[in-house]
Amino acid sequence: MNGHEEVRKLLPLAAAGALSRSQLSAVEGHAVICTECRRELEVWRLYSLGLHELPQPVTPAGLMQRTAARLARERDAVAERRRHDLTLGLLVAFSWVIGALSWIPLRAVVGGIGIFTWVMFSSLLTWTTAGVAAVLLLRRKEWIRRLV
Repeated sequence: MNGHEEVRKLLPLAAAGALSRSQLSAVEGHAVICTECRRELEVWRLYSLGLHELPQPVTPAGLMQRTAARLARERDAVAERRRHDLTLGLLVAFSWVIGALSWIPLRAVVGGIGIFTWVMFSSLLTWTTAGVAAVLLLRRKEWIRRLV
């Protein structure tokens, strides 16, 4: 890429006044010797003047406060969902560990219990634990709503 293309990319920024003094002087110096860039810089300056003459939008009162409050609520909701996911994951892992650990005493008490019986027992334990967790999380959510 040559210097002409680099200067050409800077023309809109020069017209908007967004360049440093050294960059602006380099662009204007190039525009003096390059007719094409001089014309384009003039067009960009006309666009910039036209944009400055347009009415500026007025932000509604309290927009920043409402936006900040909404972001805080959404962040809290995401954190709560993460806690719920972690709680359910830990409860499922706990139920599988209890199921695996109960296999040995259950087999000793009952005798030669088959794998099917153990799978049914551990599945029942897992579903019961998940159901209890769901009920507890729902009650906690209702309790928090009442506080707020």
